[in-house]
Amino acid sequence: MNPSLMFRSLLVLLVFAAMASGCAKNIPPPENAIEDPAQLRAAIDARLGQIEDARFSEIVLDYFGDGQRVKVRQLILVKQPDKLRVQTRIPGTDSIMSVLVTDGETFAMHNRDTNEYFTGAPTPANISRLLPVDLSARDVVRMMLGGAPWDRFERSAAPAELRWNPKTGRYSYEKSMPTGGKLKMEVRPSDFAVIELTETDAKENTTYRYTSEDWKRTKDNDRIALPEYRRFVWPARNLDFSLDIRGTQLDPGLVDPLFELAAPAGSTVVEVQ
Repeated sequence: MNPSLMFRSLLVLLVFAAMASGCAKNIPPPENAIEDPAQLRAAIDARLGQIEDARFSEIVLDYFGDGQRVKVRQLILVKQPDKLRVQTRIPGTDSIMSVLVTDGETFAMHNRDTNEYFTGAPTPANISRLLPVDLSARDVVRMMLGGAPWDRFERSAAPAELRWNPKTGRYSYEKSMPTGGKLKMEVRPSDFAVIELTETDAKENTTYRYTSEDWKRTKDNDRIALPEYRRFVWPARNLDFSLDIRGTQLDPGLVDPLFELAAPAGSTVVEVQ
């Protein structure tokens, strides 16, 4: 065969292969696809309602920020609707470096290095002192359990919109934000788990992003799948960190005192807003 003819034939085959591949990526919605944003929200919350609390252990937090990279180990406990405990260990040791707790009403954190005890309301800013996710305590609990950060969505009074994303085969739930951008989340249709969250500004630049991978069911509770890997990116703060979780226990029966923390003797008490 003529070399030029052979080349053209090969090129045509590659074009058709690319077109076929592109078409294969379009995933149709399920036959009973949800079209009402309120109905999808109810389905997400119904899934969340199957879990009362959870223990996330053997966590490696890999943190990039301000030109630095830090790896620490953490333990995270959550209890519906808004109880949270985060323990961070000194790298290479079993000694606790800091503890953050909230019982839904108050926030407390002790930093061992400075022996400072912070106390105040469980605002996103205070939660971010140890877990820089820019979320309320209630939203941290929801997202750790695969739910939606409704408090963050409620920063906007705009109506929610719902679309089907044929590229991912997931629901796209979104709201226009006061900044002129959008807040969107992708929801898996099989179990209504929130897979990722993205916020953009008016110029469509990403200002916040959460992604998840390696969703698995636990041995103690095979009704619910949760991700073993989560990543948060917050460009305005030059922040990029991930949580690699190797130990997840659902409904271990966590008691309320775990979400309380008194000021250690001799610590400096700092009231925060």
